[in-house]
Amino acid sequence: MITIFNSRTVYLGNDMKRFGEIRDGLDAAGIQYRYKVKNRMSDWSGRATLRGRMGSAGNPAGLAYMYEILVHKKDYERALETSR
Repeated sequence: MITIFNSRTVYLGNDMKRFGEIRDGLDAAGIQYRYKVKNRMSDWSGRATLRGRMGSAGNPAGLAYMYEILVHKKDYERALETSR
């Protein structure tokens, strides 16, 4: 089981295509992983979300989401080789 105490980040970025490629590679290699997707425009700070305070005009849609893939630290080296 992958927890916060025994995991390492293999990918952290905004590219959804690369996120999918890495996940496919990890699946093919039989490496277990967890992933997180965070919408940066819905962050609460103060009284409202970023989009509520400033709007979304002018913000590239591709940068709204942050993707992270985590693997067990014992599989980290193998996952790095797979993700290249």
